[in-house]
Amino acid sequence: MTPSTSASSNSSRRAQNSGPRPVAADRRTRPRLRDLCDEVIASFRVATDRDVFTENDRAAARALLQGVGPRR
Repeated sequence: MTPSTSASSNSSRRAQNSGPRPVAADRRTRPRLRDLCDEVIASFRVATDRDVFTENDRAAARALLQGVGPRR
């Protein structure tokens, strides 16, 4: 093989191997993407002066914190 042939061969192999990896179609199996989407949505709500947390979110957080804190 000549240097130019091996270089083009290597680049064609890289082109075949590049690109998105096959992943499950269900977004719930991709937690990092879901976290990113949640962050973008929260940023949008803040930018448009909308409340980021709903009353349901606050109630769930209060219930969670009651179980986490020290008991009296």
